[in-house]
Order: sequence, then structure tokens, then C-alpha cells
Amino acid sequence: MFKSKLFDSIGFIRALFLIAFFILIFLASITYRHIKELDKISDSITNTYEISIELGQLISYIKDAETGHRGYIITNDSIYLEPFINARKNVNHSFLNLNTIIEKNAKKQVQLNRIYDLVDKRFSYFKNRFSSKKEFNDDFRDGKLVMDSLRMEINSMLNTENKLLDSNGKLYKYNNSNTPLIVFSTFLISILILGLGYLRIIKNYKDLINQNIQLKIFDESGKQAEILGKYGSWLFNLENKTFSYSDNQFRLLGCKPESFVPTLENLLTQIHPDDKEVLIQSFEQVETTEFLPLIHYRIIKKDSLEIRHFRTTAQIFIDHLGNKNMIGTTQDITEDFNKTQLIELRNKELEQNNKELMEFNHVASHDLQEPLRKIQTFISRIEYKEKDSLSVNAQSYFEKIQEASNRMRILIDDLLQYSRTSRSEKKFETTDLNTIAANAISELSENIKDKKAEINFEKLHQVKGIPFQLEQLFINIIGNSLKYSKTDETPLITITSKKVKASKTPKLNDHSKKEYIKIVFKDNGLGFDQQYAEKIFLLFNRLHGKKDFPGTGVGLAICKKIIENHKGHIFAKGKPDQGAVFEVYLPV
Repeated sequence: MFKSKLFDSIGFIRALFLIAFFILIFLASITYRHIKELDKISDSITNTYEISIELGQLISYIKDAETGHRGYIITNDSIYLEPFINARKNVNHSFLNLNTIIEKNAKKQVQLNRIYDLVDKRFSYFKNRFSSKKEFNDDFRDGKLVMDSLRMEINSMLNTENKLLDSNGKLYKYNNSNTPLIVFSTFLISILILGLGYLRIIKNYKDLINQNIQLKIFDESGKQAEILGKYGSWLFNLENKTFSYSDNQFRLLGCKPESFVPTLENLLTQIHPDDKEVLIQSFEQVETTEFLPLIHYRIIKKDSLEIRHFRTTAQIFIDHLGNKNMIGTTQDITEDFNKTQLIELRNKELEQNNKELMEFNHVASHDLQEPLRKIQTFISRIEYKEKDSLSVNAQSYFEKIQEASNRMRILIDDLLQYSRTSRSEKKFETTDLNTIAANAISELSENIKDKKAEINFEKLHQVKGIPFQLEQLFINIIGNSLKYSKTDETPLITITSKKVKASKTPKLNDHSKKEYIKIVFKDNGLGFDQQYAEKIFLLFNRLHGKKDFPGTGVGLAICKKIIENHKGHIFAKGKPDQGAVFEVYLPV
């Protein structure tokens, strides 16, 4: 990932071109230096050739002078003096050329001076007449010695030049063979680097095109999102106090996109008169706080003159050029505002309904129970003093009145219990279910004794709950099992608990990592058809007639309400004549 970012960066591409540029400069300097070196070697070789040629001609001119001088001495014919005279001129001319060629070489200048002295000395032995044969022989012998010395000096100089020529030839050959290789190698490296840079540029260019396509898609998606979300975006330049609106920002104001130049003054013309000061103060604080707090205000749409509620927030940022801008978002929250107003109205109505319900509870707990108590008091007196004197029909009616008044008392008590379950303070604390089960059994002891029931519970868990509600839960479920027990079989109720995970319990429909305490109440009673498994928890719902089993149909509804208060779940399973199972799940 790091390498990819490095190779794709503009710095890497810039480095490639800089390296290629410096390599080309280096190549140019190397090439220039090699060419200069070759020119120097070539000049040296040419100079050596010229010296060698001139030395060869010099020795040839001297030989011509000797030949001409001998011919003149032997024949005494002046025609032989012409080569001698020309040789002298040519020798002088050769010395002049040699002197020009080696004028910058002091060592060769010394050698050339020695040769010049020897040549001059050799010409001094060239005479027209000799006084005696001895003088001729002496002069001829001395001239020969000088000539031998001259040949040796010239040969020495020629050998030096030949060595120099051989050395320069090898150097010229070496440089001439290496220069193309160096030039080709550096050019090849430069081309490879430039090619790599070109490939990177092409890749980055394609990536840039793809990114531009994606940006266009995102831009169009953003425009659609603004329309669906009923919001607009804008940019405020703090230097010249001008805005840049998105298309939907214009629409929110009731205008066509780009229909006017957005400025703070233009915006204020559409702000509700009562909210202008809020907006002005907020923008004045921007430069010190460097952000625009969440503000609410109203605007008057230009096209429909409708009042809309807006919510705006923004924050300052500084671009690469050092310009201070503020980017913001404005949302039309009119529908949310109206819904909030409606909710507040509904809440007030709900509070009024709750107040009326509390008054009803008060009536149910006091005003309704008071006449019921009087009815039951008079019924007890009639039963004690007048029942035997009543006719058979009157006694039947009297018993029905007793049953109805008792059902009324139980119904009022159950309704009050259901109401208290809904309204009670939900103060949770760590609760031992073993204590809850023991208290419930104690509360139902008379009923358990009458039914000769057997209730078993293992070591139950602790839960976070409301103790008195959990106790009522156990009382209602155990009491329900006792009520619907079989007459010909000893009631057996078993209570167990264990910890389970929500994700592994499909019926909870909860895929989180939450854990629950699962409490199971199992009996061997009459049971019920599974199709009624949810209906039995509904208020006033009964599966049996009033004469078969007394009750109001409120007990299991209270259980359901208690479980809801604890954010738990309750399920029932049953089969006719095979008992029932109640499963309670309380969060840990």
C-alpha cells in the first residue's frame, strides 16, 4: 500500500523527470568532454605527424645539399650548386614550420635548437675549394661526424614522436570505442526513466479521469440527496462576504438555481423579520468562534410566500491559498417542526388522559368500592337474618347477587393491580429469585394446601428487577397453574432457571450479544390449545366459562405488563390435558 502511494505520487514522477534531466545533462557533459578529448588527441596526433614529416624532409634536404655539394666538388660544374642552394632554403623553411608546430613545447624546442645547431654546423663544412687534400679529408670526416650526430638527434626526436603517436593512437582508439557505449548507455537509461515516468503519468491520468467520473457521479448523487433530504449546502467567503449556493439551496429559498447573486444582504431579505437579528448576530460571531452554531430561523419563500423553518450549521476552513471560507449546510425542517408541535399537543392530550385515568383509578379504588362494600354488608346481614325466610327463587337470586358482587370485588382488585403495575416506580435492584419463589408460595399456601399441590424449584438465579412486581409475576403464574389443575391428579409445578444468549435463542429475534435469565414454569394441568398462546395474555381474555373457573382474565395480562416493564419476553406453550409451560426471559 505504501509503495503504491509512493509510485503514484506527483513527487515520484517529478523525481523521475529530474533524474532523467540530470542524466541528460551529465550525458551532454560527458559527450562534450570526450569530444574535446578526442579533438585534443587528434590534434596531438596531427602535430606528431607534421613533426615527423618535417624531420624526414629536413634530413632529406640535408642529403640533397650533400649530394649537390659533392657533385660540384667533383665536376666543378655550377649546375650542382642549384640543389645545394634550394636545400638550404628548404631546410630553413622546415625549421620555420617545426618551430611553429612545437612553439608551446619547451622540451621539443630544446631538441629542435640542438638539431638547428647541428644543421648549421653541417652546412659550415660545405666549401667551394680546399687548399689541400688533407683539408678536404678532414672537412669530409668532420662533416660526416656532424651528420651522424644530426641523424641520431633527428632519430631520437622521431622515436619520441612515434612513441607519442602510438600512445595517442591507443588513447584515441580507447576513447573512440567507449564514447558510443557511454552515450548509448546513458541515453538508454534516460529513455527508460522517461518511459517509466510516462507510464506513471498515463496511469495517473487514467486514474484522474476515473476519479473525475466518480466525482461527477458523487456530485449528482449529492444533488439528489439534497433534494430528498430537503437540505442545501453553501460556501461563504469571509473576505468578500459572498456566498456560493448549491442548486437545492436556491430551491429551498423558492428560487431557480443561479437566479441571483447570493449575498448576506440578499439572504436577509428572505428571513422572517422576527429572526433576522438571530442570523446577523450568528454571522458576526463567526470570525471569532470560527464556526457557526446550530441556529433555527424562518424564511419566507420567494415563489409561494410560504413560511418555512430552517436549521443551519457551518464551520470555517482555510484552503491551500490561505483563503478563509465557511462551509455550511441548511435543512428545511418544517415537517419535523410541525410533527414536533403535533407531538407536544398529543403529549398534552396524553397527560390529560393519564390524569383522567388516575382519577378513574381513584374512583375505582374508593368510590366504586364503597357502594360495593355496602352491598356486600347488606348481603351478609340478609344472609345471616333473613335468608331462611326467603322463597326458593329468592334464595337463588340472592346467591347470584353474592356471586356477582364477589366477581365485582375481584375485578376491581385486579384492575387496580394492573394499574399499579403500569404506574409503579421502576426501581431495579439485584433480586434473588429463590426468595421471590418462596414468598409467592407462602402467599398461595392456602390454595396449595387445598389442592395438595407440589411445587419444586431448583437453585434459581439472581436478576436485576423490581422485587414486588417479580413476586406478583410468580404468584400469578403459579396461581394460574393451580386454578387450571386436573381434579384427578396431584398438581405438580416445577420452576427452573438458566442463563442463555440472545443470538442462540431464535424466538427472541435478537441477534445481539445480550444475555438473558430464562425462567421456566411447567405444570401438569389442563393445558390449552397452542393457537391461544398469545391471546391468554390479553386483558379480560378467558379460555373457559365463568362457572367452570372463576377469574377476571387480568392475571396473565399483569404478567405480560411486568415482563414489559423489565424489557423481557414471555411465551406460553401448551397442549390440552398435557399441561402448560411458561417461559420468561429477563435481561441480565
